[in-house]
Amino acid sequence: MPPRAGRHRCPAPRGWLDARWPRRAARCLLASALVPAALGAGCGAAPPQPAATVSATSPPALLDGAALHLPLDRYLLGPQESEAVARSYRILLAECMHRFGLPSPQRSGAVDGPATLNERRYGITDLEQARATGFRVSEPGPDSGADPESGPSKPGGPAGSAGPVDPRTLEVLTGTGGGTVAGQAVPDGGCSGEAQRRLTAGAPLVEDMYLAQRLAQDSYVDSGRDPRVRAALRAWSGCMHGHHFDYPTPLAAAGDPRFRSGPVSAAEITVATTDIACKRQTNLVGVWFTVESEIQRPEVAANREPLERIRRTNEIQLKVARSLGLG
Repeated sequence: MPPRAGRHRCPAPRGWLDARWPRRAARCLLASALVPAALGAGCGAAPPQPAATVSATSPPALLDGAALHLPLDRYLLGPQESEAVARSYRILLAECMHRFGLPSPQRSGAVDGPATLNERRYGITDLEQARATGFRVSEPGPDSGADPESGPSKPGGPAGSAGPVDPRTLEVLTGTGGGTVAGQAVPDGGCSGEAQRRLTAGAPLVEDMYLAQRLAQDSYVDSGRDPRVRAALRAWSGCMHGHHFDYPTPLAAAGDPRFRSGPVSAAEITVATTDIACKRQTNLVGVWFTVESEIQRPEVAANREPLERIRRTNEIQLKVARSLGLG
């Protein structure tokens, strides 16, 4: 299931005598500063894609998740676009941090994932990939080291090390404390705030940058409860049972503990390819996509203005990314 939207939240102290609170808060602030606020983990401006007008009473036969375009996709960044915006933010953050003679925080290792928004929204559908890697997404290549826009890491810095957080780095990164560092005034909101302003300069005011993502999450959950989807899931499960596999849903099959780690086994490949065959036989993807499209359309109509502001904001972010040689 697609991840639920969320904001970075720093832990509250359990009590006034909790000596761990300052350290925890500092680390949380550093982690929060690494994520551009306007990048709603998928909220953005994908190229306009007209959503198919379909009726759940006669859903089209569909299988390829990568080719699906839901009504809300227009307001969501695709995976490659999300990465381009995130890298742009890190570049701008690094430029600011370097003015103060400080290294910028390094990103964690990249995690490989689907190439499109809906590639695995309803489970695996790529038969070629299933034959090669089962339910897994191809692993990324060997880590080439530090991100070029992050600069070198230093012991005790904010790059995920166990050492203490440098107070100057925290002040410059987040703007806590204000004042000057290395003879220069710390920008409002720190380098994190400066990077965010540069990334969204000229964008309209957006009160809830996570709106599109939250609506998409809700529509996924609600569609999974729809009687038509539940009937299709029962049909899929029955098909799997006919092949001697007992799973209630495709997510249960993909989440089988046997397939979580280690080399891809022949058993995993067999289950994954059978999963796809049963999706084709029962038209699970066609039914689910049709029902979710029906749920999303009125939400788009009811939230047209704020969604358009999100789309415009992310067009601006992508333009900045292109100006930096990304995207």
